[in-house]
Amino acid sequence: MTSRRMFLSIISCVALGFVSCDVDVPITEMVKARTTIERARTAMAEKYDNDNLTKAEDWLKKSHDYIIAKDSKNAKIAAEKAIVYADIALQTSLPQAVDDLLSDAKTVFKDADDLYAEKLAPEQFTAAGNAIVESEQMKEEQNLWDAFVKAKEAVAAGTEAKEIALDQVPQLNGEIDRLKKDAEDLGALKLTAEQKKEVAEASANLDKAQELIAQNRIKEAVPLIAASEEKLMNVKTAVQKVSAKDRIAQLRKEVEQLNRERGSEFAGEDLGVVTAALNEAESLLDQDRYDEASGKIAEAESALAQAKEKTTKGLAIDKSKSVQKLLEEVKKKDADNKFQDEIARASETIAEGNTLLESGSYPESLAKYNDAESLLYSLGVAREKDYLKDKGLLEDAEGKKIYKVIYNRQKRDCLWRIADKIYNNARLWPLIYMANKDQIKDPDLIFPGQRFVIPDIPKKKENGRSEEKDKEAVKEEEM
Repeated sequence: MTSRRMFLSIISCVALGFVSCDVDVPITEMVKARTTIERARTAMAEKYDNDNLTKAEDWLKKSHDYIIAKDSKNAKIAAEKAIVYADIALQTSLPQAVDDLLSDAKTVFKDADDLYAEKLAPEQFTAAGNAIVESEQMKEEQNLWDAFVKAKEAVAAGTEAKEIALDQVPQLNGEIDRLKKDAEDLGALKLTAEQKKEVAEASANLDKAQELIAQNRIKEAVPLIAASEEKLMNVKTAVQKVSAKDRIAQLRKEVEQLNRERGSEFAGEDLGVVTAALNEAESLLDQDRYDEASGKIAEAESALAQAKEKTTKGLAIDKSKSVQKLLEEVKKKDADNKFQDEIARASETIAEGNTLLESGSYPESLAKYNDAESLLYSLGVAREKDYLKDKGLLEDAEGKKIYKVIYNRQKRDCLWRIADKIYNNARLWPLIYMANKDQIKDPDLIFPGQRFVIPDIPKKKENGRSEEKDKEAVKEEEM
């Protein structure tokens, strides 16, 4: 049984009446002896003055023994000797204990400082620093026990500050990983030489910061992280600004294109909103108010999307009318039902477009109408080719009408016969002659196999003369 347990046992026995009432137990001396021994132990007397500490414990044990033997006089003497030896152990140990504990407190405080506890655990860090200062003052005043207690407080507060700061390490490493990803993303963009340098420096700082954190030197790492974040943010802002300006320019082009597609007719108000928002965005970018500028760009994009939808709707409605009219015209011209299947297909496509238009699928409906229109126009081309074939004409790669002179013994080809056949007017033969003077030396002399360009009949001028008649007049004057 240890001296402490024996002491508690004796006190319990006295309290319960197990020790005879005629024994005068020196409770005061024994309690003081026990308290002084505990203080000496707390002051690390086992390390610095174990002999006197042992003597104090032995004398306290003897005091217990005397009590049991009902020898209160010697019990008191033994307790007093225990107090003396315990106090000697305490006074001998305290100076060294204070020095050692203050050294531990300063070491812990330095570790906490390296871990940047000043920012990450400010309350505990400040408490540790203040306790160290107070302990040193008490030491100078020879108030060693209080100095010892304050030094213990400093160690506890510094240790807590360290633990709180160390808990932040995963978060700091996560922040570094995020910034490294930002640097990687920026590196993939088109940057200026200076911007590339900034990104490279930020990446190097982040690598160094990670090394410092692994060494528990967070205080040195945090400024590197902050500097890296600032560099990357500056580059990102500059890139975003250029990107925003490019986007503004692109949106302006889209507005111009939509206006060419009758956008101002169908969505003039929306396009006005787009232009105003883009103007504001440019102004905000010049003031480096990127977030607000982004909001205005988003506003412009939304208004432009509405304008495009309204324009597409208007175009689809107009196209539905024009293509229906074209269908009716083609039906009238196809008297012999030569293109009946194609016309049916065009009608079906128009019907599909109408359904899509009614459901609000404007781009899809417009596409259907365009498909039908292309098909109907192709029928017109087919009719034109039939017309050319009937007239003995061909069409070359450039779309010009070509007539190939043929040999006919009974009805020899000549310019006036060709004009009569093509124009239904023999008097228009000079048109063919003028268009092919490079291969016709004599209007009365043409040869089989020759290929003549057949011009369209010129439109009349305001004075009633045609361009071709003007040419003939010039020719007559020259002759």
